[in-house]
Amino acid sequence: METKTQKLTPSVMPDNDIIELYWKRDERAITETDTKYHRYLFRVASNILQDSQDCEESLNDTYFITWKKIPPSKPTAFQTFLSKITRDVSIDKYRKNTAEKRIPSELTASLDELDDCLAFEASAEESFIVNQLSVILNSYLRELSRKEAFIFVSRYYYTDSIESIAKML
Repeated sequence: METKTQKLTPSVMPDNDIIELYWKRDERAITETDTKYHRYLFRVASNILQDSQDCEESLNDTYFITWKKIPPSKPTAFQTFLSKITRDVSIDKYRKNTAEKRIPSELTASLDELDDCLAFEASAEESFIVNQLSVILNSYLRELSRKEAFIFVSRYYYTDSIESIAKML
């Protein structure tokens, strides 16, 4: 017998089923993605853009890019796949919006802090540098406690404010 709570909770499709809809080119994939991840992705975009209209545009772009990438991609961590797209789209939109003016935000503050921590010379081999940075960051994160790793990822990946991280902890 179903309870009232069960009736009011919308059914959420598992990631593998959503990905299968993309592979079948079924437009319900976008609806199911939005149903399951809208709040999460909006938060990712909002931490960067801090404007609800820009965030909604970023989410629409995320769904469009996801539609184009699946197939041929078949992500194993769908939420991470979506958040990376949303983050990239939002950063691009942020850069476009602030191209001629420097507007302080959690993104600029967190990137400025990160610049203070990481200093290395750029070379012509960008892919090598990106790989090395990934190795270094993963090694660094493994050395941190769970709490410290959470703080680092919240601040420098999700661009959460310091106050927001403190409330979460």
